[in-house]
Amino acid sequence: MKLKNLSISQKVFLVFIIVVVLATFSFIHLLQKTHENALVNQGRSIAEEILIFRKWAAGFGGVWTMNKYTPDAGYLMELNSDSGVIKAYKSEETLGNLSDIHFYLHNPALATRELSKLSNIEYGWSFRAVSDRYMAKEDKPDKWEAKAISSLKRKISSGKDEYWGWDGDKFRFAKAIKVKKACLKCHGTPDQVDPTLYKAMVAKYGEEAVRRATGYKEGELRGIISVTILPPGIIATAVSLIDFWNIGALILAFLIFWYFAKSEIIRPIERLTKAAHDISLGKLDIDLGVRGMKEEEVKDEITKLAIAIDRLRASIQIAMERLRKKR
Repeated sequence: MKLKNLSISQKVFLVFIIVVVLATFSFIHLLQKTHENALVNQGRSIAEEILIFRKWAAGFGGVWTMNKYTPDAGYLMELNSDSGVIKAYKSEETLGNLSDIHFYLHNPALATRELSKLSNIEYGWSFRAVSDRYMAKEDKPDKWEAKAISSLKRKISSGKDEYWGWDGDKFRFAKAIKVKKACLKCHGTPDQVDPTLYKAMVAKYGEEAVRRATGYKEGELRGIISVTILPPGIIATAVSLIDFWNIGALILAFLIFWYFAKSEIIRPIERLTKAAHDISLGKLDIDLGVRGMKEEEVKDEITKLAIAIDRLRASIQIAMERLRKKR
């Protein structure tokens, strides 16, 4: 179908449809980028909070829980006492006495693993600390996490400590775990690792696993905080943003565009087409509505064209009158 076979109304409508389609694709692309940036910020926020928690836990030697631990995660060491005196903070007053107290030590890795399971149950997203030199089998990286670790190892010297992307319908975010001074008592060289902690780790994970996860130096990449988010699809997100006002604004924009195109472009051109047709048939007494207007004072191109046609009409009319007089 050739464009010259279409009316101006059809051409304007076709152009409008093309503009709407292109604007829709642009909107979807912008929505995707905005959606992904929001997920990146969410993943970064989660990872940074976990890193702060791990730093706090490592600085205080781990998290001790009283008389309770998660059976599937276990604990690193146990402390028990036949009697215990209870005192308030900054007080020497005895508040009570407990017998048969048990405290269980959860190192940062264990605490992170337990928090991850709870977050998955409560909020539908999870995180975990993984490493290519893992101690616990649960901390072994999957395919995506291994790729993230490999990428961060190459980039960490340049200050890059984040990696993210899609893994099917899941959004994954990785934040580098750098070895701090407090980490060395568990993951440092043999002369830096606490002997008591070393024996406890060997008892829980085995000597081969402990050797694999030790020998680090301060500043090296220990692993990553891996965050997994199951976000709603982009279509569902777009639909959730659409309401009565969005649809109303779109319809109003279409009506305004069509009214402007009809009144300022289509109808004036139709009038000029009819006027040119009438002039060609010798009807020279037509009124184009531009008499008295000066072309240099008008900016509208269609009005300028009308002035030019009206001038042509007047010239033909004068020429016809002169020809009659000569006869």
